[in-house]
Amino acid sequence: MEAPVAAAREAPARERYALVVCDVVPDLLQALPEAERQSLLENLRELVGAARQAGWLVAFSGLRFASGYAGLPHRHRPFGSLARLNSRQGDSAVHWLMEGYEGSEIEPSLAPETHDVMAWRQRLRPGGELLEPLRQRGISKVAVAGLKAGQSVLSVVQALADEGLLVYVPRECVADDDAGRRAAVLEHLLPQFGDVLGFEEFKRSIAEEMMMDAFVETRSMQPPAG
Repeated sequence: MEAPVAAAREAPARERYALVVCDVVPDLLQALPEAERQSLLENLRELVGAARQAGWLVAFSGLRFASGYAGLPHRHRPFGSLARLNSRQGDSAVHWLMEGYEGSEIEPSLAPETHDVMAWRQRLRPGGELLEPLRQRGISKVAVAGLKAGQSVLSVVQALADEGLLVYVPRECVADDDAGRRAAVLEHLLPQFGDVLGFEEFKRSIAEEMMMDAFVETRSMQPPAG
């Protein structure tokens, strides 16, 4: 017995977009040369503004540790030295990326709005704090920006790829305090998991993609002819 035509024509899932901005906090931004920092922030302000105007979900993701680096193993390769030093000198002297201190707050010119997602974590790879809000909203395509290219940006992109999401990375919206590492990640690592595009190319291609998604969605809502 054949299924009804209407049932056979399954409507495509609606594409939903999000922007994830990684670790745009003073503790990390201050490591960039002034010109590079200002260029990055200018591009991020444009990107965040455009995402909000288009109705995308905007999420801020990053590393933020509790007082005393509680729960952080002292042998943790990137950050264990902070925990060890803090155990001797205390929070007042050692509080890099620690909650409650100005250095771990989002850059003021990118201040999150009330409906944005704040996804802080204490591990290198993101988990439910970021992925659950994306799942709940049915997000299917995500642009990733921020810093560091070789740390939070790379980890977030890998986690999103594991979720089966389509990922886009605008080059000029990603930074790292090591130029060689940034180049290697953008050129050789990230293209395994998503599309790495120049910022201008990204803006053109994503606008065209959104128009096509809207067209497909509109067509799928129309009753079949005859």
